[in-house]
Amino acid sequence: MQFDYKHFHIDCRARHADEGVYYARAKITRMPRKNEHVQSHDSGDIDSFTNEGDAISCARSWAMEWCDSATAAN
Repeated sequence: MQFDYKHFHIDCRARHADEGVYYARAKITRMPRKNEHVQSHDSGDIDSFTNEGDAISCARSWAMEWCDSATAAN
């Protein structure tokens, strides 16, 4: 699932592991302003779930919270 949120582009995925669970993951890219370089953040494995939909939903929520925190810090 890919979407834009505030000044960020978010790519949420579920990584299927050998043990049969899905790990929530998100890659967040800040849309560059004038004279800025593209900045990105990869979440790594956030949490594990028994189905892919729950993992993607978790990744989406996590990414939006991360973006909110990053925006508040600036």
